[in-house]
Amino acid sequence: SLASGMLISNALVEKGHSVLLLDLYKGIKDDEMHLLFSNEKRNYDFTIDEEIPELTKKNTKNLIGRNVIKICKMADIVFLALHGSIGENGKLQAIFDCMGIKYTGSSYEGSILAMDKILTKKILEHDNIKTPKWHLLKNVRKENIKFPVVVKPANNGSSIGVSIANNLEEFEVAIIECEKYKDEIIIEEYIKGREFSVGILDKTALPPIEIIPKSGFYDYKNKYQEGKTIEICPPKISQDKIKEMQQIAMKVHNALLLGAYSRIDFILDENGNLNVLEANSLPGMTKTSLLPQEALVTGITYEDLCEKILLSNLK
Repeated sequence: SLASGMLISNALVEKGHSVLLLDLYKGIKDDEMHLLFSNEKRNYDFTIDEEIPELTKKNTKNLIGRNVIKICKMADIVFLALHGSIGENGKLQAIFDCMGIKYTGSSYEGSILAMDKILTKKILEHDNIKTPKWHLLKNVRKENIKFPVVVKPANNGSSIGVSIANNLEEFEVAIIECEKYKDEIIIEEYIKGREFSVGILDKTALPPIEIIPKSGFYDYKNKYQEGKTIEICPPKISQDKIKEMQQIAMKVHNALLLGAYSRIDFILDENGNLNVLEANSLPGMTKTSLLPQEALVTGITYEDLCEKILLSNLK
């Protein structure tokens, strides 16, 4: 989230907008309010591992920091660069709606539906969109599990807490990892195949991008550390399959009530069937993120992409 915010902030300054990069959790102190919006590009240093535990000791239980709502009401629009938790599950969007604050991304309804993997699965199945078979952990008998399986929290982003279990021992470890997030746990069939993603921008499906991790699967580390994953856009598959993927992505986007932009993730299995893994209501916007790479193939630079998202939601 911090990396996306930094890049978006500087991109919008580059396009001539006055921008304030605001940390939702930290907020801004009263004596810093004079800093507010500027037309200067900045570099920000993040010491995440050291800073967050210290912050949580000082902060209250509030997920929204001091003066955040006040400042957001001053802005023409808030560009949300938050991945996971309150920023992507619809809670912040609902608060902003109540306060009359404009923001980028999807509405609170779309955010809820995309973040909650149980709701996503049920809607996909209702609309006859192929997705890996799944069960809630509480409904699964361990002796009936056919390995390998994917174990994931029902409400989380950026593949955090997701594991592939090849046997009962790995399954037990995966459950312990998932339980850290105090959430329902989904057990999903593992589908061997090629992984793709399709971005949606202004009601148009962008070219798919193929994702090939150099090791393991497309987890948090492989997503956000440069050099961990090979990404190919456009991918080396038939035009018919590309068109089919784009059509399904658009169908998922609409079924989940998503907004000006989103990203839909797929597995193409060994029989040529497309399986929808999940939808992202606020796709990553870092240098290694998929949506900016897809947009660039169509001639949309990173700066133009940020402004297109901004102006689309401002309408």
